[in-house]
Amino acid sequence: HSSKTLPLVISPRWDSSIDFLHRFLETNNAWVNEQIIKYGAVLIRGFDIDDAVAFENAVLAVQPNLCDAYRGTSPRSVMPGTKYAFSAADVPVTYPIAQHLEMSFLKSPPRNLYFGCMKASSKPGGETSLCDFRKVFQALSPQLREKLRTKKIKYTRKHYVEGESFTYDVGAMLSWPQLFGTTSKQDVETIVKEEE
Repeated sequence: HSSKTLPLVISPRWDSSIDFLHRFLETNNAWVNEQIIKYGAVLIRGFDIDDAVAFENAVLAVQPNLCDAYRGTSPRSVMPGTKYAFSAADVPVTYPIAQHLEMSFLKSPPRNLYFGCMKASSKPGGETSLCDFRKVFQALSPQLREKLRTKKIKYTRKHYVEGESFTYDVGAMLSWPQLFGTTSKQDVETIVKEEE
């Protein structure tokens, strides 16, 4: 996979309908997932996916076991009519979002992410850049890779208390009640234990 260019692009040759895309994804599910591993990402472009509901349904054809719990740091909203589709980030498009491994601080971070763009922006900004962190890791010195494998690293996240002023500090964008959907510290402790 190291010689493959991220992402592999899949586009329609004759039929761009959502029905065709669903059949293709369901029939070729194993192959699509192999390509995700091989290339690091698959870009599906040119099909008739024009809203978040159609996007979610297309993703469900590839991955029927999606998760609707978001524990990341960016403020996001569930898209209307969906359960699993969120806005990318409810921040201005000019706000830079650094390359990162999505929710890597969790014991079981997401294995795959699915991004959708229903309408191209008429203004600059807001693009989602992709990075193959497997290649980043391989580019590190062998000594640093070994140190990262053997040393224990602890990540600490701080979420502000609701009512404090919102900041664009990446580590403090959501209050803990927003992140967990409750103001009960006991409920949060239960959620955290369940997600370990």
